[in-house]
Amino acid sequence: MNTTAQLNNCSLCIIKPHIIKEGKAGQVIDMILQAGFEIAALEMFYLSRPVIEEFYDVYKGVLPEYLPVIEHLSNGPSIALEIR
Repeated sequence: MNTTAQLNNCSLCIIKPHIIKEGKAGQVIDMILQAGFEIAALEMFYLSRPVIEEFYDVYKGVLPEYLPVIEHLSNGPSIALEIR
């Protein structure tokens, strides 16, 4: 798979489904760029519930809204960005 991701000196940003459904993903991206960050890679995708549960496993039993977050993320597309 071709990617522009650099995978060093970066952070992950996830734009959640409700932001995309509201048509505000562009606004979030503009805010990131205006804050001086570079977007090295960006991809929209659907996450399955098992993948989300694995990704958020460290928050299980810690984050009171763990289950609602899992439900929310599996409810539509997300956008992952590598920001630098």
